[in-house]
Amino acid sequence: MRKLILFGAATTMLLAGTVAWTTASHPAIEHSVGTAQIDPLSMMANAKDLPSQESLNLRIWPNNVVAVTDIVSGTEVR
Repeated sequence: MRKLILFGAATTMLLAGTVAWTTASHPAIEHSVGTAQIDPLSMMANAKDLPSQESLNLRIWPNNVVAVTDIVSGTEVR
C-alpha cells in the first residue's frame, strides 16, 4: 500500500511539473527565444591580425615545446 501511495505521489508531481513547464507564460521566457543578434560568419570573415596556433603555443608554453613529427616526410617539425 505504501508503494502505491508513493507511486501516485510521484506521478502527480511529474504531471504537475510537466504542465507547469509547458504552460509557462512569463515574459522573460517568451522573449528569450529571439533572433540571434551576433553574426558569427561575418565575425570570422572580417577577423584580422589574429595570431597563429604556433605562436600561441610558444607564448603559453615557452619552455615546453613538443616536437611534432610530420606524417608525410617523417621529419621532426618544431
